[in-house]
Amino acid sequence: MKKLLITLALLVVALPTIAAEKNAFLGLIGDKHSSSGWFMTSQSNSIEQFDLWQIDSGYSYSLNGNLQLYLSTRLSSGNDTKSASRGVLSGVAYNLSPKVSLQSAVTSEVVERDTLYGVEITSQYDVTDKVNLRATVDYEALEQIYQLGIGFRF
Repeated sequence: MKKLLITLALLVVALPTIAAEKNAFLGLIGDKHSSSGWFMTSQSNSIEQFDLWQIDSGYSYSLNGNLQLYLSTRLSSGNDTKSASRGVLSGVAYNLSPKVSLQSAVTSEVVERDTLYGVEITSQYDVTDKVNLRATVDYEALEQIYQLGIGFRF
């Protein structure tokens, strides 16, 4: 059992790294290539004067040049006022143009012992190759979250 856990941990770390080396990251992080492959994203949310980190990693399958299906896991950090969480999301990413993309996802998140289900819709506009504008609407049973952000890739 211990060997299995170590092997899984190595795969979780190694596969996204290998995918990055082969440029297999998809429109989920702003690269508009239509290949299938592993991806990993992270973002910081400043809510109520504390930082919240959210990391998604998973696999995306390209149906055609503009449409991808994806399945990923999500880890969110916590602090004194908000518990850490983990979950699964599945969705569709569609590139309207080389600079504009839409994503939708159904989420399932475990916070402490409760499972929360939600829906998430994100749009992204690439201002340049390194800078993008992103808007997200996230609806769960307990709360609605609206986010506007600026992303930078390096």
